[in-house]
Amino acid sequence: MVKNMDDNKLKQLVEKVLKKDERLWDENKTDLNETLLIDLVEHIDEKVIELLLQEKDLREKFFVKIKDVFVFKTNDFRFFIEENKINNSFTDYKNRIGLTDGKKFLKDTNDVVLDFPYKDCVLEGGQSTEEGTDTYFEYEEEKTKTVKGEKVKEESGYKEKQGKRKEIFFNQVLAHDEIDRLLDAKALVNWKRFTKDGEQEVKEIKRDENGTIKENLIIKGNNLLALHSLKREFAGKVKLIYIDPPYYFKNTTPDDAFAYNSDFKLSTWLTFMKNRLEVAKNLLKDDGVIFVQIKDDGMAHLKLLLDEIFNNGFVNTIVVKMSEATGVKMSHAKSRFPNLKEYIFFYKKNSFKKFHDIDKYENKEWDKENNIFLENFTKEQRNELVKIKELENLAEKDVEKVIKILSKVKKISLADQIKKLDKNIDKTEWLFENSYRIIKTAGSSSIAKQVLKLNKIPNQDISAFTSRDGILFFYITDFNRETSDPRLRVIFADENIWKNPCDFWQDIKTSGAIAKEGGVELNGGKKPEKLIHRIIKMTTKENDIVLDFFGGSGTTGAVAHKTNRQYILTEQMDYIHDLPEARLKNVINGDKTGISKEVNWQGGGDFIYCELAKWNETAKEKILECKSLEELEKLFDEMYQKYFLNYNLKIKEFKEKVIKETNFKNLSLDEQKKIFIAMLDNNQMYVNKTEMADKKFGIDIKDQELTEKFYNCEK
Repeated sequence: MVKNMDDNKLKQLVEKVLKKDERLWDENKTDLNETLLIDLVEHIDEKVIELLLQEKDLREKFFVKIKDVFVFKTNDFRFFIEENKINNSFTDYKNRIGLTDGKKFLKDTNDVVLDFPYKDCVLEGGQSTEEGTDTYFEYEEEKTKTVKGEKVKEESGYKEKQGKRKEIFFNQVLAHDEIDRLLDAKALVNWKRFTKDGEQEVKEIKRDENGTIKENLIIKGNNLLALHSLKREFAGKVKLIYIDPPYYFKNTTPDDAFAYNSDFKLSTWLTFMKNRLEVAKNLLKDDGVIFVQIKDDGMAHLKLLLDEIFNNGFVNTIVVKMSEATGVKMSHAKSRFPNLKEYIFFYKKNSFKKFHDIDKYENKEWDKENNIFLENFTKEQRNELVKIKELENLAEKDVEKVIKILSKVKKISLADQIKKLDKNIDKTEWLFENSYRIIKTAGSSSIAKQVLKLNKIPNQDISAFTSRDGILFFYITDFNRETSDPRLRVIFADENIWKNPCDFWQDIKTSGAIAKEGGVELNGGKKPEKLIHRIIKMTTKENDIVLDFFGGSGTTGAVAHKTNRQYILTEQMDYIHDLPEARLKNVINGDKTGISKEVNWQGGGDFIYCELAKWNETAKEKILECKSLEELEKLFDEMYQKYFLNYNLKIKEFKEKVIKETNFKNLSLDEQKKIFIAMLDNNQMYVNKTEMADKKFGIDIKDQELTEKFYNCEK
């Protein structure tokens, strides 16, 4: 019992002392960053150690004196902190359960995942000031080692090694500087405008009266860097973001139609998503929304990450039926339920209030409870009732208008009305066409009580009133006053024929001809235009800006174009020309697939295509194109003369020794390429706008001028 009291007092003393170090706390000094604290003490941070030394009780607890020198007991202190959590949100898991790379919460890391592994890379911004290392490759013979009691054979080959260097390599300040430079606005090249008349030269970049760019854009290049390049011009201006990112898979899968690497580590994939979602949030308007589509694997972790980034912005998890219960998936039906669905996470920013236009869908089954026909009632009158019912604040005059519209309506048996029809008329078709003037009644004790309290019930078959909550209800006036739950509430048949979508979407066809929508073929991974149309229709209006930074097959751009929304697509893969670019050309030329019939699409419009100016990215592409070691050797001379290599790379040793060794020559070409790619400095993959005039990058004057116009540098 005494020990617990001592520990509590000690905990309070530690907290009091640490309050003097502002680095460790949030601005209100209520949340301790335990991750940073442990990192600092492990690297014997002078300020923290000095604070702990000043207090006698802490000195006796966490230091040992050896010949007049106090030695800090790091492990004891760390154990104490972990066992006696100081109240804070960093160690209170809350919404961040599982969002860790095994060492720290992803929120607390500065790592930047630039691309997909392996041909793409991970950039780390460290927290510490530890010594740096040299990177080199050394050949190792085949060997057998014991792992968890099992003999494991490790094949021979070149292994990446790290050698200690004396000077400081990477510390917290440098990490932030590197990231700032990495994410600077990039130069844009290869500008083209596409119209119905084909490819055109880009001579100007259209803007509205507020200076906002009013162009449809397809940008090729790394999407993280593209997003940061878009910040200056589009921060706070995007109404909708829809993304269908490369999914995280627990197991490597061959069925991802895109050329994405799906063999991510979970923490790498989450960091990859975090980097992009954080900047994407800054691009959204105050009433902007984001929809993120995902499968089962990684779904729960992504939800937590979105909760963290879009604090209190969660709206819905939508489940979409994406396939039928047929084919290969049914071969597993004896051991698990076949997976037919995907998820769409829907988040909003603070000022989003409601949908712009509900995308109702048709219910093809007739409800047999619809048994009353309304005489003396027109389609125009029904539309007027719908319009009044949707008003946010109903006034007394609005209700009086409704009652007047209904004053001459007479209700008769639907069966009797059908008997009057010509025998050649299709009865089912007639019912749906006349659903606006066919009703059913439903019991409601609450509505009955409110109606009976009205000053006067009009002398007509159907009337209306507003409830205590301001909702407009229709009712029949000759309802049974003797029962407690009379059937008086009127429900129009057309209300149940055209239904509001809820959070389970199974009315959208997601298979079959979808693969050929837009005139570009993709089997697997392609989303139907109708799916994107529902999201765009409900959350945006004409001329709003829609962003998809995983452009894929271009579905988002195609739907946005056909519905007169401005759009921005980014895509890094070379199929950008065969899929999104080709698809948008087809849209301009009057594509008839997808939603074209529904929105009466006739063609027209234009879009601009451009690329982030590549530098080391070009070197990477050249490496991948090499067909032999001889070509790689020739390229290496160009690499260290022209491109940016990791400055800690032992170039001389690699050029004069490693590349000439028999063992290196016996590696597969893919393994040799992997080693070459690892040498590139990933901070220099693309050309910064501020450096584009340097002649070594070879960016022509026209591209430089258009880049300046894009970033509005002339103003």
